[in-house]
Amino acid sequence: MIKVLNILTDTNVGGAGRIFLQYLKCIDRTRFDIYTAIPSGSMLIPLIKELGFDVIETEFGHDKTYEKGAVSEYKRIIKDVKPDIVHTHSSFAGKIAAYLCGIKSRIYTRHSAFEMTGKLTKFPFKQVNGFIDNRLSTEIIAVCKAAAENLTVTGVSEKKITVILNGVEPVRELSEKERAEFRRSVGIGDDEFVGLISARLEDYKGHRFLVEAAKIIRDKMGDSCRLKIVFMGDGTERENLERQTKEFGVEDMIIFTGFVSDIAPWCNIMDLTLNASLAEALSLAICEGLSLGKPAVVSDFGGNPEVVTDGENGLIVPTKDSAAIADAIMRIMESPELYEKLSKGAIDRYHKDFTSQVMTDRVMELYEKSVARWRK
Repeated sequence: MIKVLNILTDTNVGGAGRIFLQYLKCIDRTRFDIYTAIPSGSMLIPLIKELGFDVIETEFGHDKTYEKGAVSEYKRIIKDVKPDIVHTHSSFAGKIAAYLCGIKSRIYTRHSAFEMTGKLTKFPFKQVNGFIDNRLSTEIIAVCKAAAENLTVTGVSEKKITVILNGVEPVRELSEKERAEFRRSVGIGDDEFVGLISARLEDYKGHRFLVEAAKIIRDKMGDSCRLKIVFMGDGTERENLERQTKEFGVEDMIIFTGFVSDIAPWCNIMDLTLNASLAEALSLAICEGLSLGKPAVVSDFGGNPEVVTDGENGLIVPTKDSAAIADAIMRIMESPELYEKLSKGAIDRYHKDFTSQVMTDRVMELYEKSVARWRK
């Protein structure tokens, strides 16, 4: 039995938290004994306990990778649990504590991908950052190749990194009657084509380019345009986006849902997943869409091209290119044959690469290889 201590800083149920819950559901409990250290009051705590796992609530680390007192607290927890592996998620303090406690398997997951510029990619900061990360971690999991590239350009050794793609549970499938009833309840006609983006309404998620694309489509298709674009989620940009839809005359094409606790009904009535992000690792929303056979139109940023293969399970467009987004949506809307091909490709790709069990199997394999190196 391998004992694993996960250290998290999440207080909300974001993307990384959802992935962690999938991992807990699929982990082989006959081979691994899992503990979780997580900030008190985190929304993840009841969900972790519901799955039957031990939770250690921490005083420090509330959405902070490092703060005074956190290292000492994590050291106390490590000495009490005596884990074979410390697996940290966005906790620099946790990495330091595991190193100081002499834990031989220190694994860190990089959940994000951004455009890396500035000091960390240049001498001497790149060398210093690389030295620290390479020293503190024995293995690093990157959730996509783009996340791995973020690490290597800041000095982390390629030999440390294993790419393990995020995986998700399939979205609950509704009956035809349930889908029709939900469409009517939210004011969407049976003959309307629905594109959906599931993401926080923040500038880096690129919703503004979808509003611009909606205007382009309206201008080209005129009265024959039967498109609805759903913005599922909430965030600081909502007011600006609502203003933009009115200025562009597409407020009747864009639906703002606000926060949604049950995504299944919306995912079931959509025809197409949309992603125009300027900062993306590996989108769970795209993977969830694939599980229902929904193709995607995505920007070519970050991990998007690792989920969508152009012409097979969706279409890829240049980042920040509203006209290209509009053309891709119209191309799929106007070709049932293309849609059918992409839909089949979506299902096939999901089962091959993006189930939560596939992801967890790869994590468990890494755990066993890591421990085997020093148990010999």
